[in-house]
Amino acid sequence: MNDMPLGISTGQIFKPFAWKANFDMEFLSECMYCDSDNRLVGYTVEDEGGSAMRVAICPVCQKVNARY
Repeated sequence: MNDMPLGISTGQIFKPFAWKANFDMEFLSECMYCDSDNRLVGYTVEDEGGSAMRVAICPVCQKVNARY
């Protein structure tokens, strides 16, 4: 996996239409940015160039909580 600039950072609103994304896992953590009690969802995302990374997204506010 490349550790390169996909341009996704923590706190950013996740725009799934901008990257190819596949469900990866569900976390036991809650969002750092909103009061939702929903658990974070992990995705493996890939840009047009094939660079991939994993991010944990809040299903309510859609913000990136972590890169893992």
